[in-house]
Amino acid sequence: MNWKIGRSLLFAVPLLFAGQAWAATEFKIGSDTASVRDRVVSSGPIKVNISFDPISFDKPNAPTEDNLKYEIFYNNQSKISDVATTFYTGEVSLKDLDADGTAEVLVETFTGGAHCCTNTLIYTWRNNQFVKVDAGTRDGGGGNFVDIDDDGKLEFATFDQSFLYLFSSYAGSYPPSNIYDFKNGRLVDTTRQYPKYLRSTAWKMYQALVESKKNEGEINGILAGYVAQKALLGEFEEGWKLMLANYDRSSDWGFDIYDKNGKVIGRHPDFPSALRAHLKATGYIK
Repeated sequence: MNWKIGRSLLFAVPLLFAGQAWAATEFKIGSDTASVRDRVVSSGPIKVNISFDPISFDKPNAPTEDNLKYEIFYNNQSKISDVATTFYTGEVSLKDLDADGTAEVLVETFTGGAHCCTNTLIYTWRNNQFVKVDAGTRDGGGGNFVDIDDDGKLEFATFDQSFLYLFSSYAGSYPPSNIYDFKNGRLVDTTRQYPKYLRSTAWKMYQALVESKKNEGEINGILAGYVAQKALLGEFEEGWKLMLANYDRSSDWGFDIYDKNGKVIGRHPDFPSALRAHLKATGYIK
């Protein structure tokens, strides 16, 4: 190799990687993240300028809310500024959810507290402006944007949190899947369109049931999610039969019937009755 060409390549490589380092597409917050000013993430015409301070109730002048501030640009023109509150963890990232060539801005924040709660906001460029879409607040990690069917688009894979604590403790619950497509600037429930994913999760539920029975753990919360998951697959009767053969008859968790104001107005006689009522109320069965 010509020495001059080799030297040029030698110096070009670190410059190439240095340029890529500036094109970060995510900013992650952890429990040990210090204050940050003007951190930039960018992708194509989308750029976000981020400032963050960890929340503290002990340190003077430290924020107790609105500790995540961000300004969103399109083609270097400021279009929207917003603030959020996050404890311990969080993330600002750029992902092209619908594969239209322009990334969406995702802002994930955490409320703190046991098992709770992750909120996800989506900012999408539509008709020459950013539209803010609230993906909801959910227990734990909230959900993930993943390409379930390898079509280049990202689905929001999450869970039906109405099943948490319903028939078991949080740890003993296994909620069924919720899947959303991002279409035309909004999230659309397309759960039943992904049977392969649903079946994979149903198998994990079954394995969790077997393990919990072996260890004499809670099982009704797992069975509730499993029956709902099988209903999503069009296999409700199969799931129901397995539930009838395995449910814990000694547990009365989740039998109370409430009115719209949260007042107890009755009681289901057993777990199958309580589960069927919830499946009907949430649209899994008719």
